[in-house]
Amino acid sequence: MSGTRFVVVKLKELIKTVVFAVLGVVILVGLIWFFLSLGDNDSGTYRDGVYHTQVALGDENAVVSVTVKKGKIEDVALTEVDESTMVFYPLLQTAAEEVCKEVVKTQSLTIQVSEENAYSAQAILEAVAQGLKAAAK
Repeated sequence: MSGTRFVVVKLKELIKTVVFAVLGVVILVGLIWFFLSLGDNDSGTYRDGVYHTQVALGDENAVVSVTVKKGKIEDVALTEVDESTMVFYPLLQTAAEEVCKEVVKTQSLTIQVSEENAYSAQAILEAVAQGLKAAAK
């Protein structure tokens, strides 16, 4: 009878060992899957769409459009600008193109702009920041 008990105790230990081994493998596979899926996050930090923000330039307004695709900034454009605004702010279009190029390239609002476009670029960057705030997940 003691031999039978010894086999039952060994069977319990074997079952516990198998259960813990399977549990360990499941946890290990889960961790590997979790960390691999973190690096494959292509969804970006923004919701897709086109976001419009108004920029006050003296008495006139202009609209800055921020386009987001696949969670990344794809385009920044100056839209709905009056001719009178372009006369009073001749570097506005140049600043908008420079900001667009840098923001799309770096995917950040921390960019370097030329000294001659500093004021216009700052106004456009503030509008882009407001648009991205609306696009944030």
